[in-house]
This record gives sequence, structure tokens and C-alpha cells, in this order.
Amino acid sequence: MPVPKNSRTHVENNETLGLLANGSSGAWEVAIDETTSGAQRWFAQIEGPMVCFYFEIASPDILKKMLQFLEEGRKKSHNQSSKWSGPLLIGKDKGTSVTLVRDDEYADRFFLLVGPPNRPMVRFALAGADLTSLTSALRQAAEDLEDA
Repeated sequence: MPVPKNSRTHVENNETLGLLANGSSGAWEVAIDETTSGAQRWFAQIEGPMVCFYFEIASPDILKKMLQFLEEGRKKSHNQSSKWSGPLLIGKDKGTSVTLVRDDEYADRFFLLVGPPNRPMVRFALAGADLTSLTSALRQAAEDLEDA
């Protein structure tokens, strides 16, 4: 059952969360939550037509880094030098990393990995219309942060 985005509770610590920023495009939605009391913490939810990721992030600035990673990766071929030579760690939850990785075969395909990049528990492919929609949703959420 969906949880209202304006007030969520992070069960482990009974933290109350509030929506800080969001964006949506096509079947994809990105939301950034922050704690409203106690230690300042942030959480990202990335939801698509067949998957939903929810994890803690170091700061909302990760949205800009994700956009740079995706946009630069789509523009450059694999043999060109890049600011992003490896995976981008976007979050951790309970010690499990969430990483964005550029495919080494196709420039317009990326993966969201849950777990160690060399042995992920989940490897979700992002390409085509899904990649375009997710990038647009990330851009909207990043703009939402700038307006806050």
C-alpha cells in the first residue's frame, strides 16, 4: 500500500519524515525525504513501473551528481576520458550500498545496483524511455531543491 509522501515514518527509529523535493516523468518518480526532528538525515525514493528503491543518502546533492553521471555517460563513448571513470555510490541503507553504474557495452544503458558492485543482490537496467523519464524526474527533483 502506498505511503503518503508528505509524512512518512522510518520504522527503525520512529523518525518522522517530510517531503523535501520530488519530480516525475512518465512512469518514474523521484522523491527526497528529510527528517523533521532529531538528526538531519535524507532518504531517496526512486520508483518506476516495476521497481521501487528507498534508501538513505548522504545529502540531497546526490541528485546533481546522478544527473551529471547520467548525462555525461550518454554523451561520451567508453573510450573517451570522463570525470566518472567508475560507479557512483548514491546511498546506503543498513550497510548495503546503492550504486549507479554505466554499462560497459552500451553508452545509453545504466544499472542501479543494490549491494557490492562486484556482487550485487539486485541489478536493475535503465535504458531507453525509462532512462529518459528517470533523468527528467531527477532534474525536476533537483530543481525543486533549488527552489526550497
